[in-house]
Amino acid sequence: MPAVYSQYNILPLVQIYGTTQGRDLGAVAADVQNVIDAKAKDLPKGVQAVLLGQVRTMNSAFSGLLFGLLGAIVLIYLLIVVNFQSWATHLSSSLLCPPLWPASCGRCLPRTPRYRCRR
Repeated sequence: MPAVYSQYNILPLVQIYGTTQGRDLGAVAADVQNVIDAKAKDLPKGVQAVLLGQVRTMNSAFSGLLFGLLGAIVLIYLLIVVNFQSWATHLSSSLLCPPLWPASCGRCLPRTPRYRCRR
């Protein structure tokens, strides 16, 4: 695998390209990061090894999705609190919901050819 010499933010850069070849990007990125972390102590002073490219974009997208999901959960919680007009009522109803989740997944539907029990 040939290395390409270039610059990144005016600093000299050696780029090593690789493909995932039958594996997902997250698993390959984790393996490469483990190799980078293991070899980090052997690097000369002033030299650093970092992952760039699609891995950085993927991590940025996942952190944005996580932030959006947590924000949506908080917003829904606050809307339900306003609807119940009480923090305690919403908390008690939230604690009662997990036993009802199998029923909401369709397990209580009648066993007919049209409605099969989902497992």
